[in-house]
Amino acid sequence: MWISRRRGPEGEPTPEQLEQWHRRMSPPENEFPAGAGLTVLLGRTGDAAVGITNLEAFSTGFRFTLAVRLRRARPELARGGLFMLIEPRSHRGLEVPLPDRLLLGLEYSDGRRASTLQDIRTRGPAAVAGAEDLTLAPHGGSSGDLVADQIYWVSPLPPAGPVTFVLAWPGFDLPESRTVVDSAHIRAAAERSQLLWPPQPAEEPPQPPPLPRPSSGWFADPPG
Repeated sequence: MWISRRRGPEGEPTPEQLEQWHRRMSPPENEFPAGAGLTVLLGRTGDAAVGITNLEAFSTGFRFTLAVRLRRARPELARGGLFMLIEPRSHRGLEVPLPDRLLLGLEYSDGRRASTLQDIRTRGPAAVAGAEDLTLAPHGGSSGDLVADQIYWVSPLPPAGPVTFVLAWPGFDLPESRTVVDSAHIRAAAERSQLLWPPQPAEEPPQPPPLPRPSSGWFADPPG
């Protein structure tokens, strides 16, 4: 990720705050993660199941896939409707009734919480940089009529003790439930993550060559 070193107008985040923001919102690009070996079913009915898979830890946090499975397709969820219930922020301008939404939350042993009802991105780099609030950030996904997978990034790493996953999906008859995992699995995996190379300094990208212009006429002269 390129980060400009140029200072913006007064009140804009500093380059250091932007770098901290990037570390909070995304896995480190210079690390190879280690798997925590956790696959957990958070809730199920006869027609729907929700769980977490592919949990991988880095030195600064962990990511996982929220796996959603349906037994039967619903006509109203065709053509991306299922994914919209899981990550409505990907569908700006479309209102998703709260009872229909799949709600996911995390809680650490020290009381810090985060959920899909929050969007830390709206707080901006200056507010987040240096903070130790729990971050739960969506990182892309895919969906069909019966299957949906959404990746989430969580930062920072949990302290010793339980990590609680909270699930609620009233529209699919899944009441609020809590599933607890031992953070030791995540912390141990983070220690096995591998540093590939030192963090690369942010650099200004090379300036592209100027576009060719006509040899005469109004367009021949670049704007002054």
